[in-house]
Amino acid sequence: MTKTDHTADAKLRVGDFVQRAGKSFLVLRCGDVFGDERTIRVTPDDVAEFFATQARNLSSGCRTLAGLIGDWRSISELAQAALDWFKLVNVVGMRRAARRRHLTPRF
Repeated sequence: MTKTDHTADAKLRVGDFVQRAGKSFLVLRCGDVFGDERTIRVTPDDVAEFFATQARNLSSGCRTLAGLIGDWRSISELAQAALDWFKLVNVVGMRRAARRRHLTPRF
């Protein structure tokens, strides 16, 4: 089995804050709500969970993705960037994660 490193491509498509990337994960360097730098690992399951439980929640100004809490705008943008990445490199895995959370993938 061959492992492919997708880091360089992810840096170009997602952003320079990508530290490592594969078909089933993104390791991202982000700032938290306190301005401290954090490293998080985002998976298709994290993205599906975000869209199933938080993407349409208008009652809070904060949202969470893979343990990172922040302003709804920045977290939603990060979740969308991760979704776009997983749709590109692992659409089957992203669809599977979405279906496990009773979402209907439209991609």
